[in-house]
Amino acid sequence: MSVRNNGRGYYNHNLFWPILSPDGGGEPEGELLDAINRDYSSFGDFNSEFSRAAANRFGSGWAWLIRKEDGLLTVTFTSNQDNPMMDIAGVKGFPLLGLDVWEHAYYLKYQNRRPEYPEAFWNLVHRNEVARRFSK
Repeated sequence: MSVRNNGRGYYNHNLFWPILSPDGGGEPEGELLDAINRDYSSFGDFNSEFSRAAANRFGSGWAWLIRKEDGLLTVTFTSNQDNPMMDIAGVKGFPLLGLDVWEHAYYLKYQNRRPEYPEAFWNLVHRNEVARRFSK
């Protein structure tokens, strides 16, 4: 069990760190933005849904933007160190963007103000890395 938990944590964080950049923030462009607009009407609507999923996640876990097998984008979440590529995931797909919502990720700065954490996250998202994942 510890190999499963630690291995998944390692994998998820290897997806997480490359999407952060001090030069991040802003709306994506090109095909990724087109897909977000297709599936969420606007980047603002997607941003709100993703932030809500992260802020309202009870307990530890991850909020995700994934591309499902049918090509559609969806926001989902997983518990603990699970991710949407696992057989046990409620909604399966390829992770394009993930946000760690374990307390260790936000508590020192935001304490019990978890909703502020995903809002601040958008200032660090390396949109080119997310777009690169989308184009895979």
